[in-house]
Amino acid sequence: MTQNTQDAEKTIVDSITMLVERRGETGFEIKPSSTLSEELGLDSLELAELSAALEDDLGRDPYSEGLIPETVGELVAFYAT
Repeated sequence: MTQNTQDAEKTIVDSITMLVERRGETGFEIKPSSTLSEELGLDSLELAELSAALEDDLGRDPYSEGLIPETVGELVAFYAT
């Protein structure tokens, strides 16, 4: 894994962690296979917030480029390209 991919993964995990913890949830695990909506429970507003945060932090986001990632790993793969 390249440094840029590691940085992107950390940014993605940190952003998701902030969203989930804001709901008061604890004890969750974020893995590459974790689904954003089903397992992590992100709703449409939280996905929009995640999209905006990733665009601010990483310069682009998959949603505005027409991709709809379902897992954390798909988000990381998007930024690895």
